[in-house]
Amino acid sequence: MEKENKVEAVKGIIASLYASQKSLRALAPEFKWAGLGNLLGDFGEFVAIEHYGLNKAPPGSNGFDALTSDGKTVQIKANHAAKQIGFRGNADLLLVIHVENNGEWSEVYYGSFGKVLDLSTFSERDNKRMISITKLVKISLDSKDN
Repeated sequence: MEKENKVEAVKGIIASLYASQKSLRALAPEFKWAGLGNLLGDFGEFVAIEHYGLNKAPPGSNGFDALTSDGKTVQIKANHAAKQIGFRGNADLLLVIHVENNGEWSEVYYGSFGKVLDLSTFSERDNKRMISITKLVKISLDSKDN
């Protein structure tokens, strides 16, 4: 592909992304739907809140994104390609979903935030706690076995 055509193709894709974000904001204005990282995070929060019947946390809530019907705080993380997730703050529960290229998603972990906190490591460089997806899957399976 010629350089000029390649640039035009990329511009078209970026324009499509921005148009899609505008449409997403119209459908669910309570989410920002901005930036590619935030786009994944907002999608994760949206589907988790809808699927699990959670209530979106008020703007400015520290350390959590949603509340259960009985008032427990839930931090929601969406993962696409990374081998680990990073998190800050504290909540009662942690919900992690994996999102495929086609928008399909699956639950990686939904359970005690404290258990994950205990098994995580701290990244000084990023100033947040980190845990591998592999470890989250193991914790989830171990919890279901008990």
